[in-house]
Amino acid sequence: MTQLNQALQSRSVIDQARGILIARTGCSADEAIAALKDRSQRENRKLRDIATEIVNDAIDSDDNDR
Repeated sequence: MTQLNQALQSRSVIDQARGILIARTGCSADEAIAALKDRSQRENRKLRDIATEIVNDAIDSDDNDR
């Protein structure tokens, strides 16, 4: 996979996680990104990995609601 494709996938999952945070908390887009960045720094993990975890948790939660 090229670096461009990796960057685009990272951007997509981060945008999805941002949307999930906005829907769950009612925060703004800027606040959601700040929360993702804060968690990334606090846990010393990549932003992409935090976002992937949030998206996967939301998918799992949605599947359990059915």
